[in-house]
Amino acid sequence: MKLTRRQALKMAGVATVGGLALPSVRRPFIVRAHEEEEEEPWEAFVEEELEIEMGSMYFQVKKPQEQPPNAPITLQVGKVYSLEFKNVDETIPHNALFGRDPDLEKRLYKTPLFEDLIGIELHGGEEGELFIRVPDKPGDWEMGCFVSGHYEAGMRATITIVQ
Repeated sequence: MKLTRRQALKMAGVATVGGLALPSVRRPFIVRAHEEEEEEPWEAFVEEELEIEMGSMYFQVKKPQEQPPNAPITLQVGKVYSLEFKNVDETIPHNALFGRDPDLEKRLYKTPLFEDLIGIELHGGEEGELFIRVPDKPGDWEMGCFVSGHYEAGMRATITIVQ
């Protein structure tokens, strides 16, 4: 069964908030679409796209400019980004959670960066996309993978939020 992008987002529990699509679920999710429609309303708000590869214990920004694995990522307050994730490990799942103060027992951040977004989870070979508006929380945050053992092995990157 083929789904339109709108149907896939609806099935994944994505809500439109202030013209921006954000997940409203309390657990990571995957959004996939097999058939493209015309541009969705929130896509007109995207100011920058980041393509992020998830691999064996690393996050690597590939576009707009390739960075070294786990290099810091700078995001601007109020700016709308499309974060396009691709898990290049064919058999290993990865996730990307955003926040501060990692809780390795609960496998999440004690202080989340986003109010209604925990992160995204991708099985081997899968791709997913998040649309975010950067909150007014300047400073250093993290993006980390909390699949058992991954965070401890160094699968995390600093996210610096600037005005």
